[in-house]
Amino acid sequence: MRTDLKKYAADGFTYLEMLLSLMTAALIMAVMPGILSVFQALEPIDDDYDLDIFTMDIMETYDASSDIKISNASVIQFKTDRGQVSYRYHNGRIIKSIDGDGFVTLMFNIDTFILNESNGLITLKLKGDADETYTFNK
Repeated sequence: MRTDLKKYAADGFTYLEMLLSLMTAALIMAVMPGILSVFQALEPIDDDYDLDIFTMDIMETYDASSDIKISNASVIQFKTDRGQVSYRYHNGRIIKSIDGDGFVTLMFNIDTFILNESNGLITLKLKGDADETYTFNK
């Protein structure tokens, strides 16, 4: 009969193990609402990543370009080793294309995209979520 008791005692949890696991589960459940409320109270950082990415991209393209021109008064084109890189405005977005192919949206929520050319300089003015002016030497 003692062999049967040893067999069943080895198969399950002891009373002490059961209490420890229930205490651990209760502690986790008691702490969880506090942790969730801390994360819920965090405010997202309101940075303009679109503007940063657009600025880095157009400056990198400008540095690699050999010629700049404006076409249709709403497209600025850079001649580079990779081809003709153009940035244009369409329906509140700035779109980048290479050799007329591709359709990469770099910025959203732009109200105006104004290009001017004078005295060997090209200026690009953006208004909307980003109010910026870029100046390029021809």
